[in-house]
Amino acid sequence: MKTKRNVFLLATASLVLLWVVLELTGRVALAVVMKYPFWKPTDKFYPELVKIQKENISQQDDTFDLLILGGSAVSLEFGLPINKTLDSLLKQTANGQKVRIFNAATPAHTSLDNLNKYRMLGKQRFDLVIYYEAINETRANNIPSQLFSDDYRHVMWYYDLALIKQHPEVNWTVLPFITHKGFNLLVDKLKGKKFLELNTVNPDLVQYGKEIKTGKPYQANIEQLILEARKRSEKLVLMTYALYVPPSVIGNGGYTDYRDFAKCPYPSPLWLWGDPVNVDTGVKAHNAILRKLAAQYGTFFVDMDQLLPRQKDYYCDLCHLTEKGGSEFATLIVQYLSKEQLIPMAVNQ
Repeated sequence: MKTKRNVFLLATASLVLLWVVLELTGRVALAVVMKYPFWKPTDKFYPELVKIQKENISQQDDTFDLLILGGSAVSLEFGLPINKTLDSLLKQTANGQKVRIFNAATPAHTSLDNLNKYRMLGKQRFDLVIYYEAINETRANNIPSQLFSDDYRHVMWYYDLALIKQHPEVNWTVLPFITHKGFNLLVDKLKGKKFLELNTVNPDLVQYGKEIKTGKPYQANIEQLILEARKRSEKLVLMTYALYVPPSVIGNGGYTDYRDFAKCPYPSPLWLWGDPVNVDTGVKAHNAILRKLAAQYGTFFVDMDQLLPRQKDYYCDLCHLTEKGGSEFATLIVQYLSKEQLIPMAVNQ
């Protein structure tokens, strides 16, 4: 009997040790190869929300809380001129009321990411939400139509995001997630399925970006954003997207020709989203959707595409703004917010 007990204990200890070794190996592989956080893999997706989720944000206090959703153009990393001017102008107009700006805008993120993030901030109640993003979606068009997915799972980022949602245990053990992902990728490879990356385009697939396939999912995501804001009684401002595509970027010159842009230290590659002509077509399609939905739902709306001048000294590249451009962008926003009485100054006057 004692021998059987020892064998059982040894077998149990061996299984536990094997699980520990496999778990550590899996976590190291995810961290090194796929850049997942070692201890909490779910933090790979939307870490910019962690601080915001910890804040006490309410419409019932004396603080004016503004949430910014979007991509790199309004992010803290690439849209600092916008953020600095916006913060300064809002504080000037606040008549002593405290103003807090929570910026969840992130490079490469699309309408789907912003909808996901807005839902994840469901416990907070903002006084105002501003949405500005219509270019990153165009990158998803660079794939044959038969491989395109409305939920963007043909982009590896969204493939992994959808998969990790099926594994709520992933922060405790990564093994089921790794096994599931490995099996799916093997099947997809055998089928010859192609995936896009979130931040780059495959030059061999850029030709497919001419067909704008993102219109339907973009409209669905923005519509859900509007309905989510209504459900929370939060004021939402939609904005069309200001894109600058001078003639010099069309054709092969688009890879390197910055002569019609301001001389910024780190401009984005002009083909970062695909052929600039296709990107322009895609942004125009998304802007048309924004105009339609804003009119349909009576949403607060700034037609930035029409308002922001297309001038060399305003743009670092196709969409990122200089100090001058960012200042003008923020000023146009504040002028609209003031006119619509959406900021403290208008309320207190």
